Amino acid sequence: MCLYVRNISMPEGRKLQRMVRRDANRIKMRRAQVVLASDQGSRVPDIARRFYFSEAHVRTIIKSFNEEGFSSLEPKYGIGRPKKFTEEQRSFIIETALCPPDLLGEPYRRWSLPKLRDFVVREKMVDSIAIETVRQMLKAAKVKIRRTKTWKECNDPKLASKKK
Repeated sequence: MCLYVRNISMPEGRKLQRMVRRDANRIKMRRAQVVLASDQGSRVPDIARRFYFSEAHVRTIIKSFNEEGFSSLEPKYGIGRPKKFTEEQRSFIIETALCPPDLLGEPYRRWSLPKLRDFVVREKMVDSIAIETVRQMLKAAKVKIRRTKTWKECNDPKLASKKK
């Protein structure tokens, strides 16, 4: 048994043709082409060859259009990989970065990314975390960790007169 799109009314056909001709979204446009080809009597293997899709993908497009209508032509983007750290862990890292290290019992005055990472792991808030992940968390929270600059003192007693 062949799979075809449901009967399409004239206004729906015009809307599909407008999508094929003018839509800026290429995914939506290609899906509309598949639906129109199916409406014109093309079989799934022929449509798949014509548009360089797999037969399974063509069947999915047709079935979803039959069930959902035009909303099925919209691209459905994935949300990506799930977050590895909870909001509580993120806020702990950000609050720690904003607090001076000597108040937390650390022997230095400023955080560096490796020192912050080591402290967070030592406090058992996270099992492990990359320095780049710490950097990205702080960047998202608009917290800047600046490198400590070292200044050398000059021994020249005439330095003040030379600066003028």
